[in-house]
Amino acid sequence: MNNPISKALEPLGRLIAVVSGYVLLGLAFAMSVEIVGRKLFAFSFQGIDDIGGYVLAIIAVAGAGCGVIAKTHVRIDIFLVRLPKGLQRFLNMLAMIAMAGFACFSTWRGARVLEESVEFGSRAVNPLQTPLWIPQAIWLLGLGFFSAVSCAYAVHAVKLFFSGSNALNDFYGPVSVNKDLEEELQALEERREEGMEL
Repeated sequence: MNNPISKALEPLGRLIAVVSGYVLLGLAFAMSVEIVGRKLFAFSFQGIDDIGGYVLAIIAVAGAGCGVIAKTHVRIDIFLVRLPKGLQRFLNMLAMIAMAGFACFSTWRGARVLEESVEFGSRAVNPLQTPLWIPQAIWLLGLGFFSAVSCAYAVHAVKLFFSGSNALNDFYGPVSVNKDLEEELQALEERREEGMEL
C-alpha cells in the first residue's frame, strides 16, 4: 500500500537528492584539488572550506526533508511494536506532528537568522567576504522544504487517525526489518526487469 503523499513528493525528493549528490561530488573534487594544490604547488582556492560548510548545512536540511519522504529517519521501535495497535496509531500520529513542529520551529528560527543578516549586512569573516544572506537564503529554502514535507505528512496522519484508518501504522510507523528487506528485494527485481528491457 503506497502512501499518496509519498507518491506525490517522491519525484521532487529524488531530484533534490540527485542534485545534492552532484554538488557533494563537486565539493569533493574541489577539496581534492585544494589539497594537492597546497601540498605540491603552493596554490590554494580561497574560501573552499567555507563554501564546503555552506554546502553541507544546506544539504543537511534538504536531506532532512528527503529523509521524511523516504522514511529513513531513525525511530526506536523496541516498545512501540509491543503496544496495542490503537496506541501505536496515536503515537505514530504524534511522531509526525512532533517532526512537523520541529521543522516549522527550525524554519522560523532560520528566517530570523536570515532577517538579522540582511538587516546588519553581515559578511563571512573569510577571504571571500561572502554576504551571509546568500547561503542563508538557500539554507532557508531547504528548511522550508523540510517543513512543507513534514506538515503534509502530519496533516495526512491526523486525517487518518481521526478517520480510524489502519493505514496510519503502515504509512507512518517505523519500517520493520522484514518489510525493509521485502522493499529492497522488490526494488532489486524492478531494476533487473528494467535492465532486461534495455
